[in-house]
Amino acid sequence: MPVLTTETRLSAREANDIMEYVQKYRTDYGRIQRYVWRVIVRQNGAVNKSKLNTEVQTRFSVSKRTANSVIYDMKGRYKALRELKKTERSRLRNRIRHLEQQTEKIAVTVNMRKKDAAANRLGREQLVKYRDLKKKLYYKHQRLQKLRDRLAQLEKDMENGRYSLGFGGKKTFDDQYRLSENGYRSHKGWYNDYRKKRDSNIFYLGSRDETAGNQMFQLSPDAAGGYDVRIRKDGKYDSDGKYVHGRCHFKYLDDELRESLQNRDRPVSYRIKMRGRKVYLQAIVTLDMAKRPIMTTAVDGVIGLDFNDGHIDLAETDGKGNLTSMKQYRLRYHGTGGRAANEMRQVTAEIGRYALSKGKSIVKEDLSFEKKKALTERGSGRRYNKMLHTLDYSRYEDDIRNMAVRNGIDVIEVNPAYTSRIAKRKYCEIRKIPVHNGAAYVIARRGQGFKDKTV
Repeated sequence: MPVLTTETRLSAREANDIMEYVQKYRTDYGRIQRYVWRVIVRQNGAVNKSKLNTEVQTRFSVSKRTANSVIYDMKGRYKALRELKKTERSRLRNRIRHLEQQTEKIAVTVNMRKKDAAANRLGREQLVKYRDLKKKLYYKHQRLQKLRDRLAQLEKDMENGRYSLGFGGKKTFDDQYRLSENGYRSHKGWYNDYRKKRDSNIFYLGSRDETAGNQMFQLSPDAAGGYDVRIRKDGKYDSDGKYVHGRCHFKYLDDELRESLQNRDRPVSYRIKMRGRKVYLQAIVTLDMAKRPIMTTAVDGVIGLDFNDGHIDLAETDGKGNLTSMKQYRLRYHGTGGRAANEMRQVTAEIGRYALSKGKSIVKEDLSFEKKKALTERGSGRRYNKMLHTLDYSRYEDDIRNMAVRNGIDVIEVNPAYTSRIAKRKYCEIRKIPVHNGAAYVIARRGQGFKDKTV
C-alpha cells in the first residue's frame, strides 16, 4: 500500500501547550536517537529489536512504543545510508576511472616531450606548454590519490558496516571552527544553535491495532474541519499530567487523512519537526488502493515527464507513440523554503489534472538506487548523480507519487539511460523540438514499450 505524507505548521494560538512540550522533550528524545544509532552501527544494522527495546526503556525510562518508534526510525536511516554509500562508491569509481584516462593521456604527451626538453630542442612557447602539462599532471596525480584514499576508506567502512550520521548537519557542526565568520560571539552561542538543529524531530510510529492507528499520538477530526491533537507524555514529563492537547488543520491530503482516521483500520505515524522557532507536524498515512480505482490508461498514449534543474518537461503521445503535444513547467524556487514546496505541489497537481483530462498514464524516470548505480557504472550518470542529491528532486518524487495516488493516476517508471542522447540524435533536430521535451518524448515512448536505439 502507498504511504503519503502531509504537513502543517502548528500555531501558538491553537497548540501552545504542545509546542512548549516538544521544545522541552526534544533534547531527551534526541539523546535516545543517538544512543540507538550507536548501537545499530556497532552491530552493523543486525540488532535484536526486542532486546534493544527493553534496554532503551530501562536506560531512558520511556514507554515501549517510544523505544519502538526510535528503533524503527534509526534502522530506516541506517538502511538508507547504506544504500547511499553504494551509490557514492559507484560515483567514486567512475570519477577515478575518468581521471585515470585523463592522466594517462597527459602522461603520454609529457613523456614524448621530455627528451626534447632535456636536449633544449623546445622553443619558448613549447617549453611553457611542457611545464604547464607537467604541473597539470602533478595535480591530476594528487587528485587521483585523494580519490583512491577516499574510496579505500569508504569500502572499509562499508565492509565493517560503520556509517556516520551527523544529526545536526556537517555545515552547522563545522561552524564552531569559524565562530565570528558565522555570526557567533562565543562557542556557547554556536552550541545552542547546533543542539536545536541536532534535536529537531520527534517520531511517533503508528500501528494498525492501536486506537486511531497510534497509541502515543492521536488526531481526532472535528466538525469544523480541523483536528484535536492529543500526545501522550513520556519519561519524566508526565508528572503534571498524562497528556498534552492542542488543535491543528491540514490543507493538503486532508480528505485522505480524515478518511483513514474515521475508518480506524490503518496505521498513522506522525513526525514533529522543528525548523528554527517554527514547529511542523507531519502525518504519514497509508492508503487503501482497493478503494481507489485507476482513472488513466496507456492504451491511447501517455504523458512523459523529464525532470531538470529549474523545470519539468512534458511530452504527450498517442497510442502509436507519435508526439501530440509538449509543455514545460518552470520551477523558480529551490531549497527548503515554503515557496519551493508550494510551487512543486502546484506544478505536480497541474500535471495530474492534465493527465486526468486526457485519461493518460504518466511515465517518469526510475531513478531508484539500483538504477542510479547502473547508470554510474556505465559512466552516464553524472547528470543523475547531481540531480538525485538535490532537495528539489526528492520533493518532485514525493509530490508526483502523492498526486498520482490521490487521483488514481497510473505511473509507469522506466530506465532513464540515454534518453537525452537519443532525443538529440533522433528527434530534436528533425522535429525542431527542445532537447528536454525530446527526452520526455523518449521516456513516454519507452513507457509504451517502443525501443529507441542510441545510434
